[in-house]
Amino acid sequence: MFPRSTRKRIRKVFGFAFLVYCFVYFVNSVNRPSNTGISILVPGTEDLCPTKPHSAARVRKPRKTQNIFFLETSGESCLTARQACSVESAARSNPNAIISVHMENSGLQNQKEIKAKLAGQTRNCAITHRLFKEWSNVKLVQEDLIQHLRNTTLWRLQEKSLLTQSIHPLTHRSDAMRVAMLWKYGGIYLDLDCLVLRPLYCLQNTVGLVDFLADWVENGVMAFEAGHPFLQFLMKYMVFAFKPEEYISLGPATLTDSIKYFCDRTELPAEEWFMCRNSSMILQPPRAFYAINNRRQNAFYHPEADPSDYEDLRHSYLSHIYDAGNGRSVPKKSLYGMLAQEFCPTTYQMASDEGEF
Repeated sequence: MFPRSTRKRIRKVFGFAFLVYCFVYFVNSVNRPSNTGISILVPGTEDLCPTKPHSAARVRKPRKTQNIFFLETSGESCLTARQACSVESAARSNPNAIISVHMENSGLQNQKEIKAKLAGQTRNCAITHRLFKEWSNVKLVQEDLIQHLRNTTLWRLQEKSLLTQSIHPLTHRSDAMRVAMLWKYGGIYLDLDCLVLRPLYCLQNTVGLVDFLADWVENGVMAFEAGHPFLQFLMKYMVFAFKPEEYISLGPATLTDSIKYFCDRTELPAEEWFMCRNSSMILQPPRAFYAINNRRQNAFYHPEADPSDYEDLRHSYLSHIYDAGNGRSVPKKSLYGMLAQEFCPTTYQMASDEGEF
C-alpha cells in the first residue's frame, strides 16, 4: 500500500494526464476529416447517389481507391489559398479517396497568363505545404503536364503546334489534359474553384448540366472510368473543333456537342442513364454542381449570406465557386466565406491570419 502522500501525487498525475487526453481528443475531433457529408450550414443528407433504371439499389462504393484530381497549369510552385481550400474540402469530404494535385513544372514561363495580384490571387506556399503535410490522402505531383496528351488523340494538338497558338493557353491546356487523364487513368476531375460538400464516391461516367442555358454541360466536374468510349469520341471532336482564339473551344461547348453527337440526341435530360454506342453515362442536374450558377455568382460574395442559398445546396455534391480566381473579396459572413470556414477550416484560418482569404 502506498503512503497517503504518494497516493495524492499519483491521483494528481492521473488527473493531469486525463485532462491532457481530453484536450488532445477535442483538438483532433475538430480537425478530423468527416465522411458523413452532414453539414452545419448546408441542409440535406449524406447519400445523394442516383439510382440506375429498373433498380432500387443505389450505386455502390467502388472497391478500389477512388482518384480525385486537380490541375494547376500556370507553372507556379504553390497554390493560392482559395485553390488550397478546394483541395482541403475534397480531402475532408472524401477521406478514403486519393486527392492528387498535378502542377506544371516544365518551366514554360511564356505560358503564364500574367495579371496583377488581386484578392485571392496571391500564391501561399505556407498553406500549400501545410495542406500536403497534414492530409495523408493528398499528394502533389509536379510534372510536365503536356506529356499526359501522349498516346491519345489530343497529342495532335501538340504535334501540330496548335496549343502554342492559343490566346488562352492555360485554359486550353487544362481542358485538354483533364480529358486525356480521365481517358488514361479514370477518376474524378475537379476545377480548383470547386468547394466539395459531400462524398463523391458515386459519381461515375457523369458530367453536370447548368440551368441558365438549355441542354448545356459544363466541364468543371467530370467523372469517368478509364477508357470510356465517350472520352475517345470527345478527344477526336476536340481536335476537330479547336480554335485558338475561342476560350471554350476545348471546354463546355465542345463537351456539350460531343454528348449530343455521341448519343444521337438533341435534348439532354438530367438523371437519365443514356445507353450510347454500347456504353452508358448520366448527366447530373444543375443542383449537383452548379446550384448557384454563373449568372448568380454575386451570391457568393455578398457581405451577408442569404439563408436561401444554403437551401439551394441541399442536393449538391459540391459548389463551383464562380469568379473565385478573379480578385473578388470574400467577406467573413459571405456565402463563400461561411462555406470555407466549415469545409476548409485550416486553410481559411491560415489565410485569415495572414490578411485575407
